[in-house]
Amino acid sequence: MYTKIFLVTLCLSAAWYLITIFIFTLGWFRMKTFMSTKRNLQTRLSVVVAYRNEASMLPLLIKDLLNQTYPSEQWELVLVNDHSEDESLAIIKKLIENHVKVPVKMIDAAGQGKKQAILEGVHQASGSLIVSTDADCRLHPNWLSKLVAFYEQEKPIMIIGPVAYSSEKGVLQKMFSLDFMSLVASGAGSMAMNLPLMGNGANLAFEKDAFLEAGAEAQQQNYASGDDVFLIHYLFKKYGTQSVRFIKNKECQVQTPAPENLHDFLHQRVRWGSKAKGYQLFWPVMVSLMVFLFNALVATTFFISFFAPWFIIIYFMFIFLKFLIDLPIIQAYSEFSNKTSVIVYLLPFEIIYPFYILYAAILAIFSTYEWKGRKSLH
Repeated sequence: MYTKIFLVTLCLSAAWYLITIFIFTLGWFRMKTFMSTKRNLQTRLSVVVAYRNEASMLPLLIKDLLNQTYPSEQWELVLVNDHSEDESLAIIKKLIENHVKVPVKMIDAAGQGKKQAILEGVHQASGSLIVSTDADCRLHPNWLSKLVAFYEQEKPIMIIGPVAYSSEKGVLQKMFSLDFMSLVASGAGSMAMNLPLMGNGANLAFEKDAFLEAGAEAQQQNYASGDDVFLIHYLFKKYGTQSVRFIKNKECQVQTPAPENLHDFLHQRVRWGSKAKGYQLFWPVMVSLMVFLFNALVATTFFISFFAPWFIIIYFMFIFLKFLIDLPIIQAYSEFSNKTSVIVYLLPFEIIYPFYILYAAILAIFSTYEWKGRKSLH
């Protein structure tokens, strides 16, 4: 009797998973690639970058920013130092001391954490449109031009841009890349179906007034992560489905390094997963519960197989089913990101994925994590 109930529950959760991923996939394929038709872009913008201990990566980011094709007189760079303990500040000063084309503001954050640093940077920004990225990212020269063209042509309040890992080395980082692509593609496909889900702070643009108006409700300071997601949810709730848009354009894609090792990867995912406790909209809560429930049940079939060996067949059946469900959207996003070589690792990744999700979800709920040298974050 209990076996029958368990298997029925597993099948129902698989159906729930299938429907949800189908929605993401349909959204991705329905979304048109953005082709700019607007000329003479006029928007005054500020690029806000919060950094902490990024001495090795900041020179590359600043070089990419200073090589942007967007007119230098129409934007500024706001760099916010989140209590760095390395040579980041000295390196920045040396890089920009002879550069006069783009105005640069350098701020030492009073508070601690990326959220607070971004907030302080936005307050001191002069642009009506804020563009944010992370200090370890690489950018296409047309990144800003495409974002502004999309903003002026489509008129959203917030733009979510594509992000992908760069220069993955070894099987482990390629699997990290698959996981990351699934997150970005799911968020993009969900947006295209007018369902708010997620974005990534490495590639965002939003109106300054809307950000400041959102205030504490969108900041959710009880959570160390989530400066991007909570703002997305707030704007959807207040301004409607067209207020937040995903830009599907390869020149807008931001590259960010893959986690160095399994420890870093898990800590990053726990940090991201911890913000799910603050979700207030039905769709993100439902998706989070669905992903956890389905993967937890699949993992359970593996553990049951130690007592009932035939359950291992059930486990691999549902792993293969999940592979077939996930493949179309991950394949599509890998082609968009020019990363089709990692697809060969998808099936092996699916085999371990349920255990990773179960582990990360439990840690996100009950534990603390470390980020940028700071411990005991919640």
